[in-house]
Amino acid sequence: MRLFLSLVRMSWLGQAALVCGAFLLVGIAVVDDYGASYDVAIQRHSATRNLAFIVGYTDRLEGFAVEHERYYGVAFDLPLLLLEYGLGSMDTRSIYLLRHLVTHGFFLVGGLCCSLLVYRLTRSRTVALFALLLFVLQPRLYAHSFFNGKDLPFLSMFMVTLYVTHRAFRRDTVGAFVLCGVGVGVLTNLRIMGVTLFPAVLALRGLDLLQAGRGGRPHVLATGAAFAVAGPGTLYVLSPYLWADPLEFGTAWQTLAQHPTQFWELFQGRLVSSKQVPWHYIPTWMAISTPPVTLVCGVLGTIRAGLQSIQGGGGEGTDLRFGLLLVVCLTLPVLAITALGSHLYDGWRHVYFLHAPLCGLAGLGVQWVGGMRRQAKAGIYTLAGLGVLGTGGEMVRLHPHQHVYFNVLVDRTTPEYLRRHYVLDPWRVSCREGLEFLRRRYPATTVYVRGSWPVELGWMTLPPADRAWLVPVRDDTESVDFRISCGEELQPTKREGGVRVLVEDATFKDIVYERTVYENTLVTVTAQVTVPARKRRVAHRIKSWRGITAGRLVAKGRFDLYTYPGGRLLGYARNGCTPSDTRPWFFVHIVPVDVQELRANRRRHGYENRDFSFFDRGRQEGDDCWAMVHLPGYEIARVRTGQYTKLGGRIWETELVGPIP
Repeated sequence: MRLFLSLVRMSWLGQAALVCGAFLLVGIAVVDDYGASYDVAIQRHSATRNLAFIVGYTDRLEGFAVEHERYYGVAFDLPLLLLEYGLGSMDTRSIYLLRHLVTHGFFLVGGLCCSLLVYRLTRSRTVALFALLLFVLQPRLYAHSFFNGKDLPFLSMFMVTLYVTHRAFRRDTVGAFVLCGVGVGVLTNLRIMGVTLFPAVLALRGLDLLQAGRGGRPHVLATGAAFAVAGPGTLYVLSPYLWADPLEFGTAWQTLAQHPTQFWELFQGRLVSSKQVPWHYIPTWMAISTPPVTLVCGVLGTIRAGLQSIQGGGGEGTDLRFGLLLVVCLTLPVLAITALGSHLYDGWRHVYFLHAPLCGLAGLGVQWVGGMRRQAKAGIYTLAGLGVLGTGGEMVRLHPHQHVYFNVLVDRTTPEYLRRHYVLDPWRVSCREGLEFLRRRYPATTVYVRGSWPVELGWMTLPPADRAWLVPVRDDTESVDFRISCGEELQPTKREGGVRVLVEDATFKDIVYERTVYENTLVTVTAQVTVPARKRRVAHRIKSWRGITAGRLVAKGRFDLYTYPGGRLLGYARNGCTPSDTRPWFFVHIVPVDVQELRANRRRHGYENRDFSFFDRGRQEGDDCWAMVHLPGYEIARVRTGQYTKLGGRIWETELVGPIP
């Protein structure tokens, strides 16, 4: 009881921080449940190229996978990259988990700023905590706050910038407006849409200038000038592509607004091009994938801000104007995107930042309705709280697939309706669940899995022990055990006259695992062989930048020998291994075409020796075993290899005559 009373008596800021701390502990507990997204890999690569340019490793900003990648901001990813280097996180799993956890932590910072802003506008701790819960308990955005390292940092920074902006107008000091300018500069670096806040703040300062007396105008001009310098200055410092030519910002704006690649997406049962989405694309996605309590309260808040602007009352001028600013931030980007014909895909991910002003308005709305009649206030707040709790329960039920949340405004009961009308998982992070199933189902068998790049990304986030047994295969020519399908792969399309169209509903044969959400198939694992757990002859493979490459058999014997296209490796594989096969040492004598390639101390022998122990370079699964040895880079004439014991001499040997690939 004492603990409860102490929590009740705690300051509203302490309560908000406590709620965020609780969510952070939950995030730490569940961060490993989410797969990786392809955008994280792209952003990390972009950060490495920018870092190489910044430190002078290269004198030009280049080396990007696609040209427009150079326009992606590094204000979030570069510090993350430096943190990786500082912690020594070089394993893919640790890299992704670190990024997911930091992204989620920043999302909670955005929620805390939402609570701070709403409290400043309403002076109600109950409403402020309600807005915080609305911000965090958005199912889709909660899941994205782990694996979406592009849109969610922008949303979080948008919320932070809104709070800093309100604080600047409240304090009305040069320092506060400098901080506001820095916030807008960082926001624009994260995503170029953030530049829209720059004229909005200047417009509000312009109103202050008109209303200020003759004695107050110099101060308004000074604060406005401080903001006008700090914003572009911060953007310039954080954007290496602007260092050579600041005017390239215009090119970046045009390029990112009109994405050079065309995507096709299932929307309301038909395929639409990212270049020609219907005008109601964003409103529809927001309406069907936002919790109803947020939608209702957000609409009420918008009405309140509109009525107050007409009546010219309702509190201090700063708060009144800021309510209107929230409405502008919620509606103007949608109108601008529609008018400019900007390219959109993957649902409303490009405008996730609209969740920030929507939550702010929702706080204003619930206070407005609750304050109409004192007798109804407790009931209104109770209904709003129950709505939040219902959303939280839905998130628990969907875990870890909150990113496919739909509300009651769309049919969630008809089997496969959603899959036939909307793309469920454009990021395809749900593929990881198929990998986890295979690891549980076949704990002592090496499994070769056919899948796309998202499958391999999910594989990278698994523990190293599991990655050793699950081998992702991307080459159609190779035999595989299972195929994992998720997201768009479960909604097949074909081209007709250069345009993608839907084909007949996918049929999933030989399903060994299936996960459904709202009676809709989200991920499947299909068997490609009759007996998945069979004993089969070792087919040696290596992992390279092209995926998993099958070895080419070059000699048979006690150990079969393999080489690999494009790889300087020699592989050894054997069925029916016993300790007598793995205990002897392996010898590898490599004779070059040109003996001068050898080091001086080896030229007198005429070959290079690379002996190794199976326990150093080998691996055994059941009674199958294999090992690998790296070959030197020079041209090889022949290789003599085999096994020996120190007491009994050579057990077997084989000679491979060059050229060795």
